[in-house]
Amino acid sequence: MYAIETTERVASIFSLIGTTFIFFTFIISPALRKPINRLIFYASWGNTMYNVATLISQEGIKAGKNSPLCQIQGFLIQWCLPADALWNLAMAINVYLTVFRKYNAAQLRSLEWRYHLMCYGTSFIPALVYCFIETQSKGKVYGPATLWCWVTSDWDYLRFALLYGPAWVSIAVTFTMYILAGREIFAKRQQLRSFSHPSPTPTRSTSMVANPFVSFKTTEVRITSELVGLPAANSSQTSLHLDSKERIKSSHGYDQYSVTVETRPMSPGLEQPTRPPPTPGAQSMYNKHNNAAMEANTAAWAYTKTALLFFASLLITWVPSSINRVYGLAHPTHFSFGLHYAAGLVLPLMGFWNTVIYITTSWSAVKALFTGTAPLSFRSMSVVERSRVMSLDAKSREESGLRRKNRESDSMSDDINEI
Repeated sequence: MYAIETTERVASIFSLIGTTFIFFTFIISPALRKPINRLIFYASWGNTMYNVATLISQEGIKAGKNSPLCQIQGFLIQWCLPADALWNLAMAINVYLTVFRKYNAAQLRSLEWRYHLMCYGTSFIPALVYCFIETQSKGKVYGPATLWCWVTSDWDYLRFALLYGPAWVSIAVTFTMYILAGREIFAKRQQLRSFSHPSPTPTRSTSMVANPFVSFKTTEVRITSELVGLPAANSSQTSLHLDSKERIKSSHGYDQYSVTVETRPMSPGLEQPTRPPPTPGAQSMYNKHNNAAMEANTAAWAYTKTALLFFASLLITWVPSSINRVYGLAHPTHFSFGLHYAAGLVLPLMGFWNTVIYITTSWSAVKALFTGTAPLSFRSMSVVERSRVMSLDAKSREESGLRRKNRESDSMSDDINEI
C-alpha cells in the first residue's frame, strides 16, 4: 500500500502544478480566454479540490471512519470526480453548438452558468446528502475504500448509480458529439479541397470528357466560320442541309456566312489542346482557392488534435478505475494490486491531462506569453486575424462561387477558433 500511496501523491502533485499553470496564465493573458480554455479553467477548480483529497491519500482512513478528515475526503472525491467528466461533456456541447448551430464566443459564454449548475451542482447534491446518511447495519456512507475514504463497499451500488454510471453516460455522449462534429468538419474540408482545383477556362477548342469513374471517350468539337460574300438586296430565306460528308450547312438566302460543325473521336495518342497561360486575375483566384483549402486543412487538424486528446484523457482516466470497480464488485474478497495501483495512478492525473489539452490548443498564445513576442506573422495569427487580412483584397473576388467557398472556409476555421 505504500507504493500506491506514494504514486497517488506524486500524480496529485503533477496535476496541482498543471492547474496552477492554468490559473496563472488564464488570469494574466486575455489571449488564453477562448471558450474551451474558459471551461478548462472552471474544471480546474474541481481538479484542485479533488487533488487535495488524493494528497490526503490513506491518512483519512487512518484517522477513522467517523473522523472529519475521512468525511471531508469522501465528500471532495464524490463531488469533484464526476464533475470532471461533466466538464468534458460541456466542452463537447460547445463544439457541437459551434459547428452545427454557429454559436459565437458571446453565445457560448452565456451558457457557462448552466454548465456550472450541470457540472458542480448535480454532483454536489449527492455528495452532500451522503454526509448525513447513516444506518445501524451499514453505518456512514463515507468510509474506508482501500485507496482513500470514499463510499464504502457496504454502499457499493451508490458508486455505480451516482458516479460511474453518470460518468460513462457523459463520456458516451461526449464521444458521439465529437464524432458528429468531426464528420461535418471533414466534409467541409473535402468540399473546399475539391474547389481548390477549378476546371480550366473553356476555349474555342474544348475537350468534353464523360464520367471519369468509367471508361471514357473524348470528343473534340470545332467551330469554324467564313465570310464569303455580301447579301443580296431581298434575301430573306434561311436553309439548313447536310452535305455528302454529313456536315451541317447553313445559308441565309445568300452566301454571307458558311458555318461548319464537325465532331470526331480523338485518337488515343493525340495530345490535348494546350491551354494558354493563366491571366493574373485567374492566378489570383486560383491562389485564393488554395488558401481556402489550406484554412480547411488547418481547422480539420486543430479539431482532430483536440478531439484525440480528449478521447485519450477520458479513456486513460476512467477505464482502469472502472475495471477495478467492476472487478471489486465481482470479487469482493480479492485484492488486485495491479488494478488498484492503476486506479491510484490515473485518477489523480485529471488536472494534468486538462493542462496538456490547455497548452496544446493554445500553444501560440502560451509561447507568446513566455517569450514576450506577439504572434505577428501570418502563420502564427489567429484564424480571425488572418481572415481580416485576407478580406482586404476581397474586391478582386469577382466570381460569386469563389466568394461563397471562401466564406465557408473562413466560417469553418472561425468555428474551430471559437471552440
